[in-house]
Amino acid sequence: MNLIGTLFENRYQIIDILGKGGMSTVYLAKDTNLQKFWAIKKVLKSSKNLKADLMAEANILKRLDHPALPRIVDIIEKEDSIYVILDFIDGISLDKKLVEFGVVDEFTIINWALQICDVLNYLHSQKPNPIIYRDMKPGNIMLTAQGKIKLIDFGIAREYKEEVSQDTTYIGTKGYAAPEQYGSHQTDERTDIYSLGVTLYHLATGKGPSDPPYEIKPVREINPLLSEGFEIIINKCTEQDPNLRYQSIEELIYDIENIHKLNSSYKKTVRKKFIKLSATLLSFVFFAILTGFGGYKVNNINQRIYNSTIENAEVLTKSNSMDEAKKIFRQAIELNPEDPSAYKSAIDMFLKNNDYDGCIEFISPLVQKNASKNYEVLYWFGKVYFLKGDYYQANKRFESIKSTKKLSNEAKRELLYYKPIAEELGSTTSEKNKSSIQTSINLLREYIDTIPNSQGDAKINSYIALANIYQNNADVFPDTYLEDALTVLKEASKFAPDNNIVLLEMLGTIHYKKALRLENKKNEYDKELNEAAGYFEKALKAGSNVSNTYYLIGTIYKYLEKYDDSIRIFNEHINKFEKDYKGNTSLGVLYADLIIKDRNNLKEPDAEYYIKIAQCYDNATKKNPNTNDPDYKKLKNMYESLKSEGKIK
Repeated sequence: MNLIGTLFENRYQIIDILGKGGMSTVYLAKDTNLQKFWAIKKVLKSSKNLKADLMAEANILKRLDHPALPRIVDIIEKEDSIYVILDFIDGISLDKKLVEFGVVDEFTIINWALQICDVLNYLHSQKPNPIIYRDMKPGNIMLTAQGKIKLIDFGIAREYKEEVSQDTTYIGTKGYAAPEQYGSHQTDERTDIYSLGVTLYHLATGKGPSDPPYEIKPVREINPLLSEGFEIIINKCTEQDPNLRYQSIEELIYDIENIHKLNSSYKKTVRKKFIKLSATLLSFVFFAILTGFGGYKVNNINQRIYNSTIENAEVLTKSNSMDEAKKIFRQAIELNPEDPSAYKSAIDMFLKNNDYDGCIEFISPLVQKNASKNYEVLYWFGKVYFLKGDYYQANKRFESIKSTKKLSNEAKRELLYYKPIAEELGSTTSEKNKSSIQTSINLLREYIDTIPNSQGDAKINSYIALANIYQNNADVFPDTYLEDALTVLKEASKFAPDNNIVLLEMLGTIHYKKALRLENKKNEYDKELNEAAGYFEKALKAGSNVSNTYYLIGTIYKYLEKYDDSIRIFNEHINKFEKDYKGNTSLGVLYADLIIKDRNNLKEPDAEYYIKIAQCYDNATKKNPNTNDPDYKKLKNMYESLKSEGKIK
C-alpha cells in the first residue's frame, strides 16, 4: 500500500517516497505536531531475517549519538509491517551526486574522507564492543546542503567481539565489500577501511567496482590530476590482505591530514634540506651576527602588514561586505598562520551574524591546514561548535587542548566552564546526567555574573551560550527549555545594543518554537508568531546576512495569513541571495498553498498564481536545488500537477 497523502498515526503526513528496496520503503513525512520532517522506514514482516536486521539497526542506532548518524525516535509495529521513525537527512547521496556532476576533485574528497573517518572512528571506539559498519558505499553516504556527511543504513552493522572467530553471515555490497566478508573470517575495523578506500576510488575516478576494468587500478592511471599521496592512500586501503591495510582509522586520518608528505617531491625536498642544513646553519649564524637587529626590523614590518590586513577585513565586516572580508581574512592567516588573531577576528565576524555553519565551513580547512596544534585557535573553533549546540564536536576541540599555559585569559576562563558542559552534553552515552549538567550550568551562571559590564561582548556571548544549552537540550529540560532560554536572552538584552543581530534572531527563533507548540491555541499561537516576526524584522534592519532568517520570517507571515508581507520577504530573499534556490522555492510553495486554500473554499484561484508557480519553479531549478528538499519537492509536484491540468503551459 502506497502511503503518500495519508496521515500516519494521526501525526505524520506522508509526503513522498525517498527510497525503495525489495521489502522496505522509506517515506518523507511531516510531523504535524512539531512541524518537523522525518524519514519513516516501512519494512514488511514477511521476512524474519529482514525484521531481525531492522531491529539490529534500530538497537545499534538508539545507543549512538554522533552528528553524522541519524537518530531513531520511534518504532511502531503493525500487523504486517514495522515502521521506524528516524531523522530525515536533507541532502543528496554521493552516488546520485556522482551521476549528476561527475568525478569529484581531490580537495573535496579529502574533506569528505575526514568526516567519514570521524564517524567510523566513533563507531570503532564503542565500548565494550566496536561497531563495524560493513556497507560503506556512495549510496549510503548523504551530503547535506551545508557540506556535511551523514552515514545511513545500519541494517548490516555488527559489533566486533574478540571471542567470535567469524561473522554469522556474509552481507555487503559486491565490489565495495572487503574480501574477508566473502569467507568465514570475522570482519573488523580494517573491513570498513577497505570499503572506504573503494568508495573514495569511485568518487575520484568515476569508476565503480562493477565498471570496466573490474579492478582497483592505480588512480592516477585513470585521473592524472590526482596526487601521488592520494594514490598511495587508496592502494593501502584496498589491499586484499587486511594486515597490509591501515590497521586503524587513526592511522588513515594521519596520512590523509599529511597527504602532501607522501608525495615524492616532498620527500626529495626534505632530503635536500637535510643535506644543506649544516652549511646553512653556520652561514645563518654568521649572517645574524653581522646584521644585528636587521631581522627584528623585517619581522616588525611583517607584523604591521599582518595587523593592517586584519584591520582592513574588520572594516569590510562592518560594511557588511562579507565575501570580501573573508578573502582578506584568508590573506591575513596566510601571512601569519601561527598567530590566533586573524582566526579570532574572522570567527567574530561570523558569530555577530549568527552564522555558525558559515564559520565552520570557512575556518575548518584553515585550522586543519595551519593550526591543528594551536590551542588558542582550537579553543575559539571549539567555541563556535559550543555556541551552535554541537557539543560533541566542541568537546573534541576542547579535548585537543593539552595545556592552557599559552591560552589567553579569556579563553582560559571560558574553557573552565564550557568544557564540563560539552563533556556532559557531547557524551556518546545514551543517558545524560541532568544533575551534573545543572551543576555546570549554575557555575556558568555564576561566572557570567562576574564578567564586568564593560566587557559587553564576552558577557553577551556567555548568555547566548547558556540560552543555546537550554534550547538545544529539550530532552534534559523537557518542560522548561524554551522558557529558560527566553529568560536568559532577556537578561542578555540588558547589556546588548538594540541592533545585536544574534540576540534578535535567537529571540525570534525561541518565540517561533513556542508558537509551534501552541498551534491548537489560536490566540497564543498568533501572539508568539507576531513576537517572532518582530524580532526577525529588527534583525533584518540591523543587517542580518543569514538566508534562514528570511525563510523563517516569510514562513511566519504565511502562517499568520499576512500573504503580502510573506511575498515581500521571499522576494527580498531572492534579490539578496541570488544563487540560493530557497527564496524561489519558498515563494512558489506560498503560491501553491494559496491555490490549495482557494480550491478548498470552492473558489477559482487567481490566474497569476499559476504564472508565479511556473516562474518560481523554473528559477529554483536553474539554481542547482537540493532535489530532496521537501519544499522543492512540494513545488515540483504542484508544478507538474498544474501542468497536467493544463493550467501551466
